[in-house]
Amino acid sequence: VNAFGGHLREVRERLFGRDRAFSVRQVAGRVGIEPSYLSKIERGEESPPSEKTIRAIARELNENVDVLL
Repeated sequence: VNAFGGHLREVRERLFGRDRAFSVRQVAGRVGIEPSYLSKIERGEESPPSEKTIRAIARELNENVDVLL
């Protein structure tokens, strides 16, 4: 797992533990990407996405975009 994907997964799973709205499927849908793509990013099987997508994920997870970029 790359550092980006691992951090992303950690943040999303922490939120998911408190709110089921943070499943891979739901987060991906709100960001506008396929759930399988988000899952692959989290597992390090895909390179980090475009800056636009990273910014959308950061907003969705209430994460500082500078941490993800």
